[in-house]
Formats: sequence, structure tokens, C-alpha cells
Amino acid sequence: MISDIRNTKANILVAGNHVKIIQSILDFDYASGRETPSVIAIISAGRKSQKFFWGDGETLIPVVESVEKLEKLEKKPNFLLCITSASSTPRMVEAFFAQFPGALGAHLFAEGIAERDALFLVKQYGDRKLVAGPSGVGLCIPGSLKLGAIGGVLGERLADLGANTGNTAVICSSGGMVNELMYQVVAAGSGISFAACYGGDRFPITSPLQWMLEAQNDPQTKDIVYFGELGGSDEYVLRDAIKDKKITKPVYAYIAGRYESKDENIQFGHAKALAKAEEETASAKMEALQEVGVHVGETFEDFMSSFKDLSKEVARETGARDWKKRNEAIKQTIFSAPVYPPKSHGASFTESILLRILGKESVSRETVAFADMIFAELIDHGPHVSGAVNTMITTRAGRDMSSALATGILTVGDRFGGAVNGAAKVWHEAVSREMNAEELVNDYSKRREYILGIGHKKYSVYKPDPRVTALVAHGTSVLRETPHLTFAQSVAALTSKKRANLILNVDGAMSALFMDYLVEKEGYSKLALTELIAIEFFNSLFLIPRTVGFVGNYLDQKHIDEGLFRLGEADSYNY
Repeated sequence: MISDIRNTKANILVAGNHVKIIQSILDFDYASGRETPSVIAIISAGRKSQKFFWGDGETLIPVVESVEKLEKLEKKPNFLLCITSASSTPRMVEAFFAQFPGALGAHLFAEGIAERDALFLVKQYGDRKLVAGPSGVGLCIPGSLKLGAIGGVLGERLADLGANTGNTAVICSSGGMVNELMYQVVAAGSGISFAACYGGDRFPITSPLQWMLEAQNDPQTKDIVYFGELGGSDEYVLRDAIKDKKITKPVYAYIAGRYESKDENIQFGHAKALAKAEEETASAKMEALQEVGVHVGETFEDFMSSFKDLSKEVARETGARDWKKRNEAIKQTIFSAPVYPPKSHGASFTESILLRILGKESVSRETVAFADMIFAELIDHGPHVSGAVNTMITTRAGRDMSSALATGILTVGDRFGGAVNGAAKVWHEAVSREMNAEELVNDYSKRREYILGIGHKKYSVYKPDPRVTALVAHGTSVLRETPHLTFAQSVAALTSKKRANLILNVDGAMSALFMDYLVEKEGYSKLALTELIAIEFFNSLFLIPRTVGFVGNYLDQKHIDEGLFRLGEADSYNY
């Protein structure tokens, strides 16, 4: 599988937001010559994206709330880096592989995962996926993949691992030690084919034998450096595999944890490093490995010295960048904003607006035509509404166009104009949950809340809003299906029986229809619509044209020039 990973472009999903580890992965990627980061998304809360350095520049990594909300990403992850708590890790791993069954592997950073959960993960994924951990620092394949803190998080070592590949596999139980071993291998003039920290917990998801067999089956690996600890029987399994010729490549090993004490059951730092019997001591395991020809260091210094015999073939990754580390004077910018180049293909004003606010490179002519109709219908609705009144009063107070426009726009909210986005949320959530209209109406009635998108001060079933009539006629003549509109109309059919003016208003109609256009004509998914609602996109459909109307209100008052406005005594009530 290691060689397969080298030939597969790594796409990593990171669960948990550990900035230094993520940044180290991006630095590794940049040095290796990748055009884009291997980290394609972060599962975290509180933001939509997070900024990181990309070389000496910057890049934004999307942030999502859960594995299930990755649908909108163009790339699909093939690795999981799980930096969540011990209790959350099993659920995250299970959700990841359920959502992406073709994914190759994962690294679990957490320590102390419950025995029951660890055994479940071993049974479920141990022989099917390449999983490092728990309680480790990850997996590194120079030039191809850095999955975790392995190799370090700062300095030139990261760049060297990204750019240079070798022939020595490093397999280690300890997260701290694997980095030191990698450094010593490189310092001895050799290079790393891959390095794996299988983890110090009692039940690592993949065993040392599995990693040894990966090294044996990897054409690029010529030597194996192995670091184990006292406790358990892993080294006896390795001994038998070497004896049976399942592993034939040279192995250089050291078993940590030798001690001289009359105490029994000596416990070292890792949960697994507990010798309960003589055969589990470091000395006994070292003897067992020596019996089958493993180069075992009597001391750690001897172990390091043996690295001079490792293969000295080191190759530079094709396309690797001549980059060592970031200029310390470079600081992150305060905020990020995309730059949209001007369109040169003769797009109309409405089309240009949609391209900008949707952030798309193209929009169907049907959607443009419907948006054009919305803008034309909503430019103005007379001088009586709150936004127009504010604009006119500010103009008559002698203020400039910007000030007058601002006061008009500031009135936009759930009671005036700004209900478009709220109505979109009502229709979308109901359709997504497959509710019926009666359920929704009863729910709002019990809570004594208004249904956004329903009701009008001026229009009723006896005097329909002509804007709604026109928009519905236009939309239904173009679209094959209108699930959001159909649901909204079903709600209005019930509410208008209670009171004649509880009709589908223009906010409700335009939000429902525009979602139907986005689904049918632009290919938007349910999740993509949810994202638009979350960022208040649909209120822009009101604000854009009504801004023109407010400018018109300003210019009207300037032409008329009636002077400062003041309410008369009879126009207000003193209570």
C-alpha cells in the first residue's frame, strides 16, 4: 500500500484544529512541489475557513462542522488526520470511513482510547486500512504524504522530507523517538522511504508486523529501522515472520526499557510498555531478534552507529521546490478577500451581479432572466415603506446621497425586505426534512411565531400582489420542478384560510423560486443551499434592486427640495 500512496495524490481531512501540525503538513507539501495543499478541509467549529502559509504566500483551508458536510468540496479525502479527544476519535474514524469507503488510511493522535473502542477499530479497520496510532505522531512518505506531526513541525527537516526520498523505512512505537530516528538516518547520509509511528497505546490499530510487511513489499525500501519497547509480544511475532522468510530485508533494531530492579511489573511511559513476565523484558526481546539475524544495538549508541550501514541512495523529488523555511519577517495578512477579474465576454449587468454574488464562473441564461425579473420588480415599492421614508427624511435634513442611502438600507430586516433569507430557510428546511405544510403551520402556530414569507399589509387573496403573480408565472413556465415553491404555496393555502392577507408574499415567492432555479439550472445541492442561507445570500436579492429605489427616493427629494422635515403636533401622540 505504501507504493500505492506514492502514486496517489494525498487529500487529507483533518478532524480537530491543531494549527502547528496542519501548517507543518503544508510546509512539507510546498517543499515537495505540490501546487495545492494536501489538507483539503478541517472539521472544526466557529468559522468557514482558516488561513495558513503556503510557502511565503498564503492559502485558505475550508472548515466544516462534520464529515457529513463535506459534500460541497470538489476533492474527496483519502486520508484522515484525527486530532480529537480519545472519546471522540472512534466516532470520527467510523464516520470518515463510512462516508469515504475508498479512503486509504488515517492517523489517530489521541492517547488513552478506551480498550473496547480500540479493539473495535482494530477489528474494523486494522487489516483493511493503513492506520497509524492511537498515541503516536503519524505516517510520513517523503515527497508524497505527511500525516501528522511526524518529522517535526518546524525547520528545514520538513523541507528535506518533502523534497528528498531514500530507501530506509523507520518503524517506531514512540512519537518522540520516531522523529529522532528519522533525523539520525538522514544525518548518517541515508534517506527515508517511509516512517510510521504505530503508537504507544496497548492496542494500536495496525501492528508492527503489518508495518514491517509494508516495508518488505515496498520496492523502494531496502533497509528497516525498528524501535520497540518492553512489554507485549510484538517482537516475537516479528521474529517468527523473519524466520519464515516473510521479512527478508535487513532490519536494524533497538528495544527500549532495559532496567535492573527487583520490582515486578515495571511500567514505562506508554500504556503498552509494561513487562509482566521475563519474556516481555527488553533484554529477552533483543535476544529473540538477534537469533534471526536482526542487527540489534546493545546500547542506543550502538543502534545509532549501525545506521552507517544503511543504503545511501537519496533522490530528489521531481518538481521539488528549492525552499527550506519561511522568512521569519513574513506575517499573516489581516484578512483575505478574493479578487474577481472583470468579465470580457459581454455579460449583462444582471449576469455580472450573479457571477459576483454566487462566486461562479458561469450562470445559466434562465437564472439570469429570472434574477433580472426580480430586480425589475423590486427596485421600488412606493414612498410609504420604512426604507424609503428614512431615505427621504435624511435627504430633507440636508445629508448627502451616501448618508441617505445608508439610513434606508439600515431599515432592512425581518420586518422589511430582509425576510427573504428567513423565508428561504423556512422553505429549505421543511423540504429537506420532507415535512408537509400542515405540520409546519401547526408548529409555528403552537410557538405563536410568524412564518417568514407569508403575509402582507396591503395585498390579500382578494387583491393579489402582482409581483408574486408575475414571478410565479415566469418561474413555473421555465422550471420542470418547483419543490420549494410548491411547498410555500401549500403553506399559503392554509394560512390564507385563517386570514385573507396571510398570502405568499414577494419575499416568500422569490426565495422559493430562486432556490428551485439554483437546484435545477445551476446544480446546487441541499448542502450548498444551506451554505447560501447561512451567509444570508438571499437578502442580497432584495438589497441590490432596492438600493436603486432608495437612490431614486433621494433624487426625488433633491428635485422637489421641500426643506427640513418635521412632524406636526397632530402626527404624534404624547402618552
